[in-house]
Amino acid sequence: MAEQTIGSTRTFVLAKGFTRAGPHAALIGEDDTRRLFAELYADPDRPDVRPQDAYQAILSSMQPGLTLRLLQLFWPDLEPRLEFQKQVQSWKISNTEGLDILSQGLLLAVQEYPLPFVRRTILEFVLPGNEGLAWWDGLSGLCAGFGLRVGYLDQAAIEGLIRWVLNPNLEY
Repeated sequence: MAEQTIGSTRTFVLAKGFTRAGPHAALIGEDDTRRLFAELYADPDRPDVRPQDAYQAILSSMQPGLTLRLLQLFWPDLEPRLEFQKQVQSWKISNTEGLDILSQGLLLAVQEYPLPFVRRTILEFVLPGNEGLAWWDGLSGLCAGFGLRVGYLDQAAIEGLIRWVLNPNLEY
């Protein structure tokens, strides 16, 4: 097995395309490995989220020889801005000049202000063969006990991840 440098983007740069691995989209690495991706996020219905315990359980459940990379990326979050913009646009247009200027100023400020960022936790799993699919599919159940959900990334989401890792636009 080739040694990888922590934080290396080589597998993204030299990727050969996509294939299917069971129901999942898999990135074909430069070494012909199939790489599966998922995002971990807090279950909004569970107040007792324990990510550290979930990470420990994930690592403890791995068989020798499995390769997993945990990426924590800071990603631009459009949702708060768009929601606020929708609320401001839904306001009734005022006949009072001062309130109209306030509304227009808020819309302009929202458009010009930089986006907030959110930390996203991404798992990259090197599929050793179809036997690794059972472990990968079992992550949802494993993480649920710790208040985390697993969102398996489709091809479009993986492509977005690759673009962000290789060329993050911090200005957005």
